[in-house]
Amino acid sequence: MKLHTLNEAQAGAALARARIALLPLGAVEPHGDHLPLDTDNILAERFCERIDAALGDDAIMLPTLPFSQVWSLQGHAGAIDIGNDLLSGLLQNLARNMAGYGIRSLAVINAHYGNFDAMKAAARALKEQGITLLSYSWAGTDELANLLRETPIAKAGYMHADEIETSLMLALAPEHVQMDKARAHYPEFPANFAWQPMRWTEFSSYAVLGNPCYATVEKGEALVLRALETTLLSIRRHLTGSPL
Repeated sequence: MKLHTLNEAQAGAALARARIALLPLGAVEPHGDHLPLDTDNILAERFCERIDAALGDDAIMLPTLPFSQVWSLQGHAGAIDIGNDLLSGLLQNLARNMAGYGIRSLAVINAHYGNFDAMKAAARALKEQGITLLSYSWAGTDELANLLRETPIAKAGYMHADEIETSLMLALAPEHVQMDKARAHYPEFPANFAWQPMRWTEFSSYAVLGNPCYATVEKGEALVLRALETTLLSIRRHLTGSPL
């Protein structure tokens, strides 16, 4: 149930029933010419809607948090960065707000890998207050993505406007994909990239890492299904207190 679509009476009833809050978390940043700046927000919200529907009255879905940590893409057209500290603080405040309604668990459904540090910091701070923040970023899909991928990855640990992310968009939001504008881009990462902070503008003029031309609806649907199964299993284990 989407909290922000309810009236006051409906919100009161839904909050009283819910055991966990769901927060879609994305980013505003460029994804090449075939995907919109809003890609991560769209993916987070569409995927979160499926989780919300599966959990029924146990969940309440919050509005998408659209701004996040986008330090690496500063300088590319449209990137909006609020930094780790502000993002972590927002996550903590939102979780504490929900705890005020008796909902002491917040599941962040994240579609932007740059948010990892802020989510971890928020989760650790909230744990000290008896509040649980669960973080999911296409959970359980790494192995499947490696099997489905037909093109080389641009950089290990990175997924940005490539075959995989574009497939996810084709499955969840095909109306926002312009495959006729998709093109491969493999920037040459500097030798010291892993050890020295660098913005992408220092070595690339285009915000695509990989080859989106091989993206398909079928790949995206398989990845969404795997992530949905993994995420729901984890959330249900948390809600039941199961260690397995």
